[in-house]
Amino acid sequence: MVGDSCVAERHTDLVKDRQTYLYRRHHTMRLEDVVTFWKQQNRPIRDVWIHPADAELLFNKPHSFNLDFPAGPYVGDILQAPVVILGANAGYSSNTAREFQGRDSIRKYLARTASPSDHDWTGTGRPYYEERNYGRLLFDGRAVLINACAYRSPRISSERDNQEIVKHLPSVKYTRCWLLECVIPLAEMGKRFVVAKRGGLWRLPKKLREANGVVFDPAPISPDITRGPMMAVEDFLSRISYPWS
Repeated sequence: MVGDSCVAERHTDLVKDRQTYLYRRHHTMRLEDVVTFWKQQNRPIRDVWIHPADAELLFNKPHSFNLDFPAGPYVGDILQAPVVILGANAGYSSNTAREFQGRDSIRKYLARTASPSDHDWTGTGRPYYEERNYGRLLFDGRAVLINACAYRSPRISSERDNQEIVKHLPSVKYTRCWLLECVIPLAEMGKRFVVAKRGGLWRLPKKLREANGVVFDPAPISPDITRGPMMAVEDFLSRISYPWS
């Protein structure tokens, strides 16, 4: 299976404490583990939001991620959405501060991340996702966008320090392994459809291009899903019964 490629890696050089980070030799990853993992993000110091597994690197290695706001590992119902869109990292712009204005904004955002199937994602990342051709799918529950790296920056394709640290962040390795072990097998069974929109930071195995239920967008620089992959998404959605019974 495609997911086998990350098993040895996560058993050797990732975090070891199963109770805290869900990593221990022979632990089988489950779909819901990624939600449990990101429930652990916190503020070890004022106005710095990180996952504790990443603290050592983020506090000691050069990067320009904006940590003022909660990390953005995914947008949408990551547990149930039939379409899985792979992004690069959480974005940052002047709209980010507006999204988190108000006393309850962070609390509500963390609640959505902690219980993604029980909350309305409409308006998240406004106006960016409202302007995307897949935004309606995120908001009505048929798709989820998952970032390879949950930390925010304006344009990671031109941020060398960020590109380098992403290769080593435990949270990035965790998310990659979770994708390969939990999501790709579902895609191969016809229960998910994966669009590798921004596949570079994911460092995906080459053989994934031949996997059933996976398509790579030929124009990752485009903010929208291009015509061919979008038609494949629509075809997949027309053939399944969703919500899942």
